[in-house]
Amino acid sequence: MAGKGKTAARTLEDLTLDSGYGGAADSFRSSSVSLCCSDTHLSYAHGGNCWHLTESMHSRHNSLDTVNTVLAEDTEILECSGQCAKLPELEEDVPWSLGEVEGALRKDEELCVGDASREILAKLSALVSRALVRVAREAQRLSLRYARCTKHEIQSAIKMVLSWTISVNCITAALSALSLYNMNTGDKFSRGKSARCGLVFSVGKFFRWMVDSRVALRIHEHAAIYLSACMESLFREVFSRVQRSALVEKENGVPKFSVESLEQAINNDSELWGLLQPYQHLICGKNASGILCLLKGI
Repeated sequence: MAGKGKTAARTLEDLTLDSGYGGAADSFRSSSVSLCCSDTHLSYAHGGNCWHLTESMHSRHNSLDTVNTVLAEDTEILECSGQCAKLPELEEDVPWSLGEVEGALRKDEELCVGDASREILAKLSALVSRALVRVAREAQRLSLRYARCTKHEIQSAIKMVLSWTISVNCITAALSALSLYNMNTGDKFSRGKSARCGLVFSVGKFFRWMVDSRVALRIHEHAAIYLSACMESLFREVFSRVQRSALVEKENGVPKFSVESLEQAINNDSELWGLLQPYQHLICGKNASGILCLLKGI
């Protein structure tokens, strides 16, 4: 009897909780247009991906799925028990190329990129793609109410997913790119959006990726500019932190990067390690050793 009473109470609680999105949430979920919340995804004829939401938008904790904190020491236990879901691996479906990644890193004159191998760039691309999925999932959730994604949803998603310090740098880069885009209106027919924004990453690729990934039913071009500028800034942020790491060897003052040094530097950074993990939940304020670290700016 007690079990039935709890089940009835829980069902009543779910029915009385208001998601705040009105009917748009249910219609959006039923249309099966969502970023991946499971390990499998469907492919469409045009090459894009379509993913399903697995939790009800009326659940009290669903809006916190992306930012739920799980203890680092519990991660292995959860994974073995099948309770630790993973983010989708984008692999080749990222809206950038390795050449663009190298160009974005060389854009910052303070970064000693040197002769970064293709292996390093590929590993860096795979790690940052997880942050892209996290930001896009939050932007998708925030876009449910009006079924459209604008720069405001991208900006809010950046603030929610990234740490304070990193989010400030990414938003600053996004504001700068959008300002340049709005000022360079005279040559809009002779130069592309990326050139007008001062970006290396292609704004058109990001827009197409957002459409194919079904971030929202309607996507504003400013949202694509914000997201592309954010990711370009995040690449430089991650690489600069790896470069400043004491674990990176140097030859004649030039950093010598390897996949191992890249991973070790990220594992020791509490603002990056949890963000770049492959799990759906977001581990905040801890490094790979499970040591709590006070984030900068708090």
